[in-house]
Amino acid sequence: MPPRVARGGPAKRGAPTGRGTARPARGKQAGAPTRGGKAATTKTTKKAPEKPKWSPEQIDAAIKIQKAYKSYVIQKAEKEARKKKEEMDRLMEEAERDAWLKIIKLEKEKEDREHEKWLQQERERKAHLKRMKSILESAFDGELEDIQQTIQEAVDEFKRNSKDDEVHPAKLSRKRMELLECSDANDYTPLSEAGAGGASQVIQWLVSEGADPNSKGMYGRTPIYRAAFAGHVDAVQELLQCGGDPRIRADDGATPGDISTNPVIKEILQEWDVADTERLLQNLQLEQEKRATAQAEYVQMKVDAIQDQINAADETFKKLEKQLVRGYTELNKRIYEHDMCVAEGTHVEVTLQSVHEAEDEVEVLKVKVEEARRQLQLLRLQLREEQKMKSEEEAVGVKVTVRELEDVLIRDVGNKIKEDGRWPLILDETGQASIFVRYSDTNYLNAVNPANMEPERIRMALLGAVRYGKPLVIDLMGCDMFHVVKGRFDEITPGLLDWVIDKTLVTEEKFNQITKKEDGPEYEEKMFWARMGDFKFWLMTNAEPVPELLDMFYTIRVKPAPPKD
Repeated sequence: MPPRVARGGPAKRGAPTGRGTARPARGKQAGAPTRGGKAATTKTTKKAPEKPKWSPEQIDAAIKIQKAYKSYVIQKAEKEARKKKEEMDRLMEEAERDAWLKIIKLEKEKEDREHEKWLQQERERKAHLKRMKSILESAFDGELEDIQQTIQEAVDEFKRNSKDDEVHPAKLSRKRMELLECSDANDYTPLSEAGAGGASQVIQWLVSEGADPNSKGMYGRTPIYRAAFAGHVDAVQELLQCGGDPRIRADDGATPGDISTNPVIKEILQEWDVADTERLLQNLQLEQEKRATAQAEYVQMKVDAIQDQINAADETFKKLEKQLVRGYTELNKRIYEHDMCVAEGTHVEVTLQSVHEAEDEVEVLKVKVEEARRQLQLLRLQLREEQKMKSEEEAVGVKVTVRELEDVLIRDVGNKIKEDGRWPLILDETGQASIFVRYSDTNYLNAVNPANMEPERIRMALLGAVRYGKPLVIDLMGCDMFHVVKGRFDEITPGLLDWVIDKTLVTEEKFNQITKKEDGPEYEEKMFWARMGDFKFWLMTNAEPVPELLDMFYTIRVKPAPPKD
């Protein structure tokens, strides 16, 4: 029996290959020579090296090394993060310091401007007083050329100091009238002084320039009264021809004819036809109305022009404010992104640079916003100054000094406030009236102080004012916040401020709506009615209020006392 061939062993020539034998490549015979005549070699697979086996000591050492490395990496990252945070904090501090320095610089510039403005006003006031004294003395002495020269110097200086390229004639006319109608401590005008001094030529010129021939000085004495009293015949005749009214009586009841001891003057006054006086006064009235109309047209023209500038400046300011808000939003966004990158340790340099760029943009916008705000404030100030060009008679309200507030506001001498029926609006142009009011027996609330504007604080202040019969004072501090105050009152009871203003709060039905049971026995209903009639309400501000408030309240304008120079 032939020996058995092992499975997978070499096959005989020509015999088919069995399972386990290598198959020749398609189209080629096994062992056939390759291109170039060389026989193909069989590719052998290398055996992978065996992994070394670590001892427990080696494993512990590797773990320690890995821990140490990771700790080093973390400490390094934390150190870099701290360093970058410190750098960021330093940059933020520098930015804050720069911003603070800019604010200080702006405040310093504002103070310098205000101080320079005050100095300029003082120089102008002293120069005006000096000119007034010169004109009054020259009028009495009959020195017409000196009067004309003094007035012309004042007008020329006014032109030089004016911001306008070309000063409007109405503005110059007003400046001239300020000097022509100036007065001394006894309310005597240059025309009155000329009458007392018998300066006929000065009288004629002053009246031709628009001076009032019937102005009243101390004891109600007119220029013709003083001329007749001093016995100046020519001056009396000139004043009669210029519209001086011989019928006007002084405070003692005497007319110019009554007090004159000169028979010539008495005869002139007795024979004078008062119909001529009426005609002359009508002509003077027409001239005054013409000047007033020209002045009003000029003021309105300037007001309209400045208002257009204010509207444009306000629009620019609001746009810049919106840009600044967006800038702050973007800055906060970039700071947040930078903080995230610092925590992750990636792209820190890029995000830090973006933060710096956002900070620079915010700083530029802050400067632009501040400049736009300043321009807007200057335009509004210019508008107020132009509006002040209206005659004092057109200004709404009673004019008093701080010393007169006791009689006018507290005591209401003459019952002017009571007869008017409206609560007082105190327009404080001195800054002293608010101090006077706070130290009087009042319940004072500052409208710009959030604590004072808490509804409960307002309610108790109102209850106390009604309970003890004292004034409730709301000080707007020059801000347009009346609508805000009204909203705070409405939070207590809708329409409460309207009840206070129209004086219907003191009715039982409405008053009971603001009291609470927990107010205590001091504020029980029976405790109010005794002094409720003494309750008062005062509104204060130190800036020109809106016209609605002028209509709603009895305006009292607190002005500085006349200088004693």
